[in-house]
Amino acid sequence: MQKIVYTAHLELRLKIRKIPYGYPTRVCEEPDQTFYDQIEGNHIAIKKLKYGGKIRNMMIAYEEKDDSIEIITIHPITDEKIINRTLNERWTKHE
Repeated sequence: MQKIVYTAHLELRLKIRKIPYGYPTRVCEEPDQTFYDQIEGNHIAIKKLKYGGKIRNMMIAYEEKDDSIEIITIHPITDEKIINRTLNERWTKHE
């Protein structure tokens, strides 16, 4: 397994959104879905986790480096947004 690195931006997002610190690693290591973002050039991983009192899709965007995975950001995302981004081919399924 590659080393997982949290960017400064991700650390800030975790604080602002009050997301548990370990969530980005959990999403990265055990995703329910994975995609490639054609516009941003990032990998996307999504996992259903408890957030804000509900089970929600938590999305991370990350880059794969030679010896590490750099997680850029995390946020909740709706099923509708996931469907929309795949239908308009911004996100392509990544197995």
